[in-house]
Amino acid sequence: MNSLSARLLNGITMYRLMLYYLGAMLVVGLALGFTGRIFLAPFALIFSLVVLTVACWGTNRIFAALLHIPVNRESALITALILALVMPPAAPTDLMGIAALVLAALVAIGSKFLLTVGHKHIFNPVAIGAVAAGVALGRPAVWWVSSSPIMLVVVVLGGLLVTQKVRRFDMIAAYVLSNLAVTVLATPPGMMPIALQQSLLYSPLFFAGFVMLTEPMTAAHGRYSRLVYGVIVGLLSAHGIHIGHFFFSPEAAFLVGNLFAWSVSPKGRFRMTLLKIEQIAAECQEFVFRSDRSLNFVAGQYLDWTLQVPAQDNRGNRRSFTIASAPGEDHVRLGVKFYPEPSAFKRQLSSMQPGDVIFGSQIAGNFTLPRDPERKLLFIAGGIGITPFRSMIQHLLNRHQTRDAILLYGNRHAADIAYGDLLERAGREIGLCTKHVISDDPPELHNHLSGFIDSELLQREVPDLGERTIYVSGPQLMVTNLRRELSACGIPRRQIKTDFFPGF
Repeated sequence: MNSLSARLLNGITMYRLMLYYLGAMLVVGLALGFTGRIFLAPFALIFSLVVLTVACWGTNRIFAALLHIPVNRESALITALILALVMPPAAPTDLMGIAALVLAALVAIGSKFLLTVGHKHIFNPVAIGAVAAGVALGRPAVWWVSSSPIMLVVVVLGGLLVTQKVRRFDMIAAYVLSNLAVTVLATPPGMMPIALQQSLLYSPLFFAGFVMLTEPMTAAHGRYSRLVYGVIVGLLSAHGIHIGHFFFSPEAAFLVGNLFAWSVSPKGRFRMTLLKIEQIAAECQEFVFRSDRSLNFVAGQYLDWTLQVPAQDNRGNRRSFTIASAPGEDHVRLGVKFYPEPSAFKRQLSSMQPGDVIFGSQIAGNFTLPRDPERKLLFIAGGIGITPFRSMIQHLLNRHQTRDAILLYGNRHAADIAYGDLLERAGREIGLCTKHVISDDPPELHNHLSGFIDSELLQREVPDLGERTIYVSGPQLMVTNLRRELSACGIPRRQIKTDFFPGF
């Protein structure tokens, strides 16, 4: 992915990217329908889209009001768009078809609220909605979006952007390869070309993978569990897979995969009550919450935070932020940088008062300390990217554990340094070597390193750079640039860990 695409993705939320992606597929599908390139009634599709949008939006609002929890409006619209792309379109006179669309929408949205264990919904909404319509009314998903190679171009190009955004290429690869492996093994040699052509050009393989497999709330997030999840869905969604007289459809395959993902994923939604807000640096605040129950997480992991935002902008009401507190601390800490012209979410966050509530869910992330305490470490933080290191360092302090670790902490100004007292304490008690790098202040105004964290500074300040496992956390552009700088220093990719939020 070139730097232009990376900057584009960095400036758009996952929800908004998915809306554009699905919208593009619908536009192309309508164009192909109007020109007779695919067997699709375009006016029926438009009517179906209206029915699904109203049904999903209305169901979402009703459940939100009844349960008094904040919801993301874009999520309901995404569900409606995906259903429109996979369910058979219904004309205004097709009452059974309309009923199937409404039922699929009701079950899809309702499953997010009702089919839950520990406040975590289990099944992919579209998959469970499509199964319900097929079983109850005999109108299963037809996946018309996969009916043309022209549609496939849009599916793949947009899907690659989505996968880059969520960084799940490994999961998509496991899913596709396992699906194709079953196809190859189950097909007679003489039929192999036709079978592969059908799988690659005219099956739901790529659409289901890019759009539904990456759905964050029902996918597995662990490094290995997401590979297993991809393999399960890939195997079961291959053509002809059956148990007795039951043949798996792609949507049924997702339900089985979702059960696995749920079994290996952290459970629950956390109700966080604000206790206080502390200024930790210029334009940076730390929010201290009391959770209604303890969080079982590893230092460096992140949490999805959902806030009631009365006037949402195009970035929605959900964010992924690192848990700045260490495991076992009494309170949950969230460090936030506030830039000029903040989003509606951050404006609402900054206006919170003690006693106000925010919800957390989906503990995830692999940006965690290595199990081997003898491994040499280099932490590189930029700005508020210090938060996962705050969690790790506090965790080491709590356990009185010394590690051979260096922290390079880059900021524009000395006043931007956050958690300075903690870093000094870590230097005294566990031997953490912290080196601040200031880019914009004149050198005579501070006693830190001047400039930027680049290959020259890295090699000068960390002589044994090649012996260390390197952790990088900060703005996406900084992380991308540092990967390049570290590569210029001869550091292999496997030695570098980067902090990343899926962006939903």
